[in-house]
Amino acid sequence: MKMKTAKQKTKLVDGSRTCYECKGSSEGKRENYTYAECGLKNVVLSQVLVYRCIRCGAQQVEIPNMEGLHRTIALALLCKKGPLVGDEIRFLRSVAGHTSTALAKRLAVTKNALSRWEHGAKIGLASERAIRAVCGMDIIGEIVNQQGGAVNPKDVNRTLQALQGFFAKLADNSLMDFRGEGGDTEKLTIDPSKPFTFASLPPLVMQESPTSVLQ
Repeated sequence: MKMKTAKQKTKLVDGSRTCYECKGSSEGKRENYTYAECGLKNVVLSQVLVYRCIRCGAQQVEIPNMEGLHRTIALALLCKKGPLVGDEIRFLRSVAGHTSTALAKRLAVTKNALSRWEHGAKIGLASERAIRAVCGMDIIGEIVNQQGGAVNPKDVNRTLQALQGFFAKLADNSLMDFRGEGGDTEKLTIDPSKPFTFASLPPLVMQESPTSVLQ
């Protein structure tokens, strides 16, 4: 009887939660969730548990392994074919654990230059390559050393391959239009299962082919 009571109690806790705003009751439902809290506008978490308060409407999203999730998003950004935009540079710096001053020093640029890039200013080839190299290798190094935040090893391997190909193209001067605005940001769909996996798809393709998201 005690075992049944314990299971019933767990099920009740999973289905409802106390609202952090008004202390009312929140009910949980699995759905796709735009994860704007990370500082990026294009990240969608697939079928995560979202709690909404019945009384005031406030919502909370349940995200296991937050560190792993942010590292997975970072790996996807490092695979991006187009130039990084400001909020993506800021996100990579944060996940890599660098302050603005520290990263600027690593890049051999001024803190003001880095700040301008993070706020949307155009960035040159060499500087963009340096940001990917410095932040990317630091993030991947922590993953390889298993310093928390589990991610999918296959994602690490394909990120390394993408970076190698990216740098090879830069060496061949085959990205002469790289100084452009970068175009529309691709949607990034994250599978919340452990370990996290990601699929980077243009918005229209994501709508037409939802089954292409990695499982």
